[in-house]
Amino acid sequence: MKRWKRFSHRLWRDRMLLVMALPALAIMILFNYVPMSGLVLAFKKFDYSKGLYNSPWNGLENFKLLFLSGDTFWRLTRNTLFYYLLFTIVGTICEVALAIGIYELVFKKLGKGIQSILILPTFISFVAVSYIVEALLQNNTGLINQALVALGREPIRFYLESKYWPMILLFVRIWKSTGYGSVLYLATLTGVDTGLYEAAMLDGANRRQQRRYITLPMLLPMITIMLLLSIGSVMHSDTGIFYQTTRNIGALYDTTQVLDSYVLNAIMKSSNYGVTTAITLYQSVVGCVLTVLVNLVVRRLSPENALF
Repeated sequence: MKRWKRFSHRLWRDRMLLVMALPALAIMILFNYVPMSGLVLAFKKFDYSKGLYNSPWNGLENFKLLFLSGDTFWRLTRNTLFYYLLFTIVGTICEVALAIGIYELVFKKLGKGIQSILILPTFISFVAVSYIVEALLQNNTGLINQALVALGREPIRFYLESKYWPMILLFVRIWKSTGYGSVLYLATLTGVDTGLYEAAMLDGANRRQQRRYITLPMLLPMITIMLLLSIGSVMHSDTGIFYQTTRNIGALYDTTQVLDSYVLNAIMKSSNYGVTTAITLYQSVVGCVLTVLVNLVVRRLSPENALF
């Protein structure tokens, strides 16, 4: 009874804050929780005439079709995990390096200008990015192939050979997201007590040692939090980079098609919505489980850096 009174008292005391939070709460419920009712489609055989909730149940048949689909499902899972690890590892290194580089610039105004320029690609749509990439990689008129021909070498058919695309997609990802991704790390560095660096300089530490023993340890909590937040999306990919940039060319599927781009293709070309829903449910469950497990490991090793 006393707990309920205390709880009621706190609710009344913070009533204005609760009223301010209601619109955000309503939007979150409307767009994040209400659509989850559609996940029942993963266990149904969808019938247009009967609708979503009246379609007949078929149990785990959609998941059987998914997991027993031969090499396709495992290829998609392999590509999704590979690109997550590639983008996360290389992207984090580039973002941290850029943040440290800008932070240590003597001319601070120059650093702000560089950061502003590097953030601009974030706001370019992937439709526009696809045309930029095509201008570089086109078989006959692309700038790269023109340079190869000028050097006496054979042009490369980039849009017919999938082996080149992991590196191409990595460059596109780094170019588009590094500037924006470095903002949080730069904000963390600006909050570091400069007295630490001054004390290190008095002790004879050079720039490299200051980065190793002060800058990187200060960035570690933010790096850990960002990695934990990204693990929930380990099975999800940015559809724009895999669907738009590659122009959804079938010859490149071996190394460029991931689960999300496969789902988009399936929705546009087939009516088996049960299997596509099963894929999205599989992605969400794996992401949730991995987030909980990794957070448990982080909480055991470094409790102050855990999310919960």
